[in-house]
This record gives sequence, structure tokens and C-alpha cells, in this order.
Amino acid sequence: MNKSSKFENEGYTINVVSKHFQITDAIRNYVWEKLARVEKMADQIIEITVTLDTQKLEHTCSIFMNFIHFHIKVKASTDNIYSAIDKAADRVVRLVRRYKTKLQSHRAKHVSTVDIHVNVIQALNDNLKAINDDIEAENMREEQELLTLHQVVAKETMPLRTLTQDEAVMKMEIGDDPFILYRAEEDQQLKIIYRREDRNYGLVQVQ
Repeated sequence: MNKSSKFENEGYTINVVSKHFQITDAIRNYVWEKLARVEKMADQIIEITVTLDTQKLEHTCSIFMNFIHFHIKVKASTDNIYSAIDKAADRVVRLVRRYKTKLQSHRAKHVSTVDIHVNVIQALNDNLKAINDDIEAENMREEQELLTLHQVVAKETMPLRTLTQDEAVMKMEIGDDPFILYRAEEDQQLKIIYRREDRNYGLVQVQ
């Protein structure tokens, strides 16, 4: 589903696109609220497209912002759509700040440049191209991080208990573990019980 909205008193459009799930007004309003931070930081926005995607346990938020002199493209994935929006919006804010810092540095440098004989000032378009190249490199680095395999940072040892299915469910109810590996009392098979997004439990039997 695709829905557009124009920020008040602004001439640009925000497109919010959802894939594989029905977007709610609460999620759409959350996106607009997060992007309002960028609106306060930057002007000359032409268009913003936000794509929200949900596949199994992975929620992804992609943001493409088109400005007059440059564009920003970021992507973030987590196990929660709201945190994915947060993460992507934070990356946009960082890149916009970086762009503004570089541009202000460029302008300050040439305002303070004094030469008795001649002033040679690099064309703004050349500097914008360099800044755009930096932003594009940052985008590529962010995307590369998403493609990098996660590392094992901790190891734990847990006892293998023999439980009935009801006992396994009870342990999940009173604990905060994302899953429990146990031996089923009913058939002596190894099984994994885990939490689902709908707040119910799933059961995997190890063959």
C-alpha cells in the first residue's frame, strides 16, 4: 500500500510504502513524526519515500530522501518495525548533519579567504559532488554492515531438562528466555519451544 502526505507549508511529498503487511495509521504517523526531525534540520527537500517491509521475524525500513543538491538512502532491519524506523531515521539524521557540517565548513573557509591579488574559490558544484561522494560512500558502508554476518559474542551452557509440553509452556510464561531446548517427557524427543510475534508459542522438534 502506498500513501502520500505533504508536510504543512512544505512543497514536498512523503510516500510511505508497505510490503507484506497492512500498514496502520499509528505506524504511518510514527514515520512522519520521525521525519519531522529531519525537516527541522534541512531544507530544499524534494521528495521522501519510506518503504516498510516485514518478512518472518525481520522488519526493514528503507528511507530515500531527495534534496536539490544531493540524496540520502538508508536501510535498517531489526525484529521490530518501530525500532527499524528509529534506526533508519537516526542514520538519516547523521548523514544530514554530516552534509551540513561539510557545507558550512566549505562556506566558512572561503568567506575567510583573503588574497590581495586574486581570490580563487572552488566552484560550489565541485564541492557538492565531493560531499555527495562522501555520503554515497557512507551509504555503501551502512549497506555493507547489513550484509556482514553477525559474530558469536557469547556462549552459554544450559541444562537439558526433561519436561512435559505444559511444563515447557509454564517455564516460558514465568521466564523471559526467547526459547527453551528440552527433552519431551512424552516421547523423549529433543524439542525447542520459542516465542512468536503474536505472543503465542511455537514448537520445533529436532529429528
